[in-house]
Amino acid sequence: MRSPRNVKEVQRLAGRIASLARFLPCMAEKSRPIMTLLKKARKFQVTEECEASFQNFKVMLTAPPLLAKPDPQLDMIVYISVSDKAISTALVQEQAEQVPVYFIS
Repeated sequence: MRSPRNVKEVQRLAGRIASLARFLPCMAEKSRPIMTLLKKARKFQVTEECEASFQNFKVMLTAPPLLAKPDPQLDMIVYISVSDKAISTALVQEQAEQVPVYFIS
């Protein structure tokens, strides 16, 4: 997958990121530099930060965290991460160790 070179390619990438966000943690914060390319008030220019965000996204796709099947007998734990730009949530269960069940970003 190559880096986006125009707004249309960024829109396609944004759709892919949105559809995969529940499988990957903190996608809103990690994809923020890419999403700023969609702002109409700015001239389209891929910065080093955007390129680093895109490369990080590709690395995350090669080794995504495995989501566990929820066990209704076990308690769920919700972790919330809040920053100035994004809110992310991880739903985990305590099995032999904490395992992710679902991500929201």
